[in-house]
Amino acid sequence: MNYSTGQTRRRRAAHKFAAWLAAGTITAGLGVAMVGGTAVAYADTGSAGSPSHSASDTSNSSSSKRDSTGSSRRAVGKPSPKVKATGGAVISPSAQGLATPTDSKPSLSLVTTDATAKASATPKIPTVQSVLSDIARQIDYTFFNKAPTASPTQDAQAGVNKQVDGAVNGSSNNGFDPTYTVTEKPKYGTVTLDPRTGQYTYVARDELITPGITDQFTVSVSNGAAAKLPGLLGQLQFVLHSMAVALGVAKPDTIEKDIVVKISGTGKYGTPADQAQYWLEQTIDNDCVLIADAAIIAQLGGPKFTEDEIVAIGKSTPSVVDPTKPIYVGTKADTGSGGVYTNDGVALLKKYGIDATYTSYVDDPEPGEAPNKATQVDGQRALADVEAALAAGKAVAVVVDAGLIVNASGQNVETPAPEANHWVVVTGVDISTGKIYLNDGNLTGGSAPVSVAGFMWSWQSSDFGVIVASKAPAPAAAIAA
Repeated sequence: MNYSTGQTRRRRAAHKFAAWLAAGTITAGLGVAMVGGTAVAYADTGSAGSPSHSASDTSNSSSSKRDSTGSSRRAVGKPSPKVKATGGAVISPSAQGLATPTDSKPSLSLVTTDATAKASATPKIPTVQSVLSDIARQIDYTFFNKAPTASPTQDAQAGVNKQVDGAVNGSSNNGFDPTYTVTEKPKYGTVTLDPRTGQYTYVARDELITPGITDQFTVSVSNGAAAKLPGLLGQLQFVLHSMAVALGVAKPDTIEKDIVVKISGTGKYGTPADQAQYWLEQTIDNDCVLIADAAIIAQLGGPKFTEDEIVAIGKSTPSVVDPTKPIYVGTKADTGSGGVYTNDGVALLKKYGIDATYTSYVDDPEPGEAPNKATQVDGQRALADVEAALAAGKAVAVVVDAGLIVNASGQNVETPAPEANHWVVVTGVDISTGKIYLNDGNLTGGSAPVSVAGFMWSWQSSDFGVIVASKAPAPAAAIAA
């Protein structure tokens, strides 16, 4: 036997023995301390705190995936007869004017309710058996905890507001009562959650009750909150429990459960018949962004521009991407330019008192990875955001492949590999008939219907790039006046 190897093994054995001896000593001390702590707890006659409630207003944000800004590719629309598609959109390289939801998962209202414990009239003297049982539970949690589990259930929607009730149904698996916390709020409604029972109620935003929506929120189930000891004893317990978890002897205290809520409805979003009047024909090969901007400005109560007027505005407005040039420099035939950057299109809307943000639905690549591409699963997240925006009365534009959109309308033009080269305004979505309605300068007339499948395929070329616009609120001084 190698002498040094034998010494090493003896040292390791000694270290293991010392570690277990230390753990045993600490456990004994923990048990003795908990005897006192348990007795005090049983003698306590104070009442628990009263129920508390908190609430926040609904807001839109992000998703499971973090959304990213547009790329710096230049996309050129092709001059062609009316049956062929022309574009003129350029995905901007800068992040100005972009919105990046943090998967970011989801942000609406949360209300939590704490149960009130009734105070005992007289102190309760603990039995030896109960004290030993408590000590055993605490030691089991500290060193050998089992992770909680959950089996959510959900009732059907009910009432005029289509309220959905449900339960997370958590099991602590360690003898302590589980507790519940909403860690990611829903995007399109409000959830109230009882942190002690796991019962919840979800209600969609008012404008989404009739058309319906699919929403999601995340609940954390913990089996450690009730097990935690107070004071210095609790700090010691935390250290020992963390070590046990790190070594794999104990399991973490919490799990997360995604709760999906589907509110059924008409499946119709937006007012395509009303918005058709703002359609503007595109006759120049690369001014589609300006055409879409003009439609949005008019839709949100601004001036109605002709194509010549909006082109003149583009030529006289400095670019936010390249301040040495205007937003629009001229036709592709005259200048070789592919059109207008997406960031410049967003900036032009802001010039007319419109809040606008651009979002795409794809994860940023990890260092060393090739750029990611959005999937149709990402597209469903994007489409839900479009539906919610239309239901709220906002204007929506998307970045698509011009030729594929023409094909989705029922025509047939040859298209190369999908390319994000064209802005169109979405005026309506009708899931019940499988149609998307567009104000597209390449199509004939306003609110032209295209198939959902064809639209999604064309839209995927931009990683589901979407511009959501709404009229900016008036300044406080103007309201006071």
